[in-house]
Amino acid sequence: MKKEIVLAIIIGLAFGLVITYGLYRVRKATLATKNQPISTTAPVTTSPNNTVDSALLTILHPEDNTVQEEAVTTVTGTAQPNAIIILFVNEQEYISTADASGNFSFTVDLAIGSTILSVRAINENGETFTAERSIVVSSLLSETASPAAKDK
Repeated sequence: MKKEIVLAIIIGLAFGLVITYGLYRVRKATLATKNQPISTTAPVTTSPNNTVDSALLTILHPEDNTVQEEAVTTVTGTAQPNAIIILFVNEQEYISTADASGNFSFTVDLAIGSTILSVRAINENGETFTAERSIVVSSLLSETASPAAKDK
């Protein structure tokens, strides 16, 4: 009887050590991969210091931090000639190409509130350049007089 109990304890300890070692290996592998970034998109290259060279991508209109009443705006700019231009607006994306002079233009509908316009240009070498603008559409601009002034 004592032999059976001792044998059961030894088997239990061995089984527990095997499971503990397995959990240790899984945790170690998980931590090792957690520190490595996983990229599911193509690498994005910009000019040195991660700044956009204004000669390679420039948004001419709208100006940054523009507040306007109209919900439709035209985004214009310049990039390298024949570059692929992608405009991201909220959940939508618009794709076009720059003309031979490098000019591009998009007409987009905006929702009331703040919107970030992100323009990405991909040149013939595969280099990617990004520029952003913030724009606010507000219906409050159309109210020329305050409610208190209307009562008087």
